[in-house]
Amino acid sequence: MLRTPVVLITGASGEIGHGLITSLANDGRRPIITLDVKPLEGDLGKLVEREFIGSILENNLLERILSEYEVELIFHLAALLSTRSEFTPITAHQVNVEAP
Repeated sequence: MLRTPVVLITGASGEIGHGLITSLANDGRRPIITLDVKPLEGDLGKLVEREFIGSILENNLLERILSEYEVELIFHLAALLSTRSEFTPITAHQVNVEAP
């Protein structure tokens, strides 16, 4: 089984993710898949080939994505912002720095 070459956007449901999805979809060079803890809003989901709901820290989910798709390019937008990061610094480092 051949894996489909794709662009992966983590943290896709944020403001920057919305703009990036729209821009890449208009370019049309590669299919887009997304990963976020929240679903995409409105019609944005129609612009992506597949939407994965879950955490960037879920190794089983990442392995599943890599087994189904050939990820050629990753835009890592998943992040914990400053206030939450102050309360959970280890998790913030894992998400913001160590994730794929």
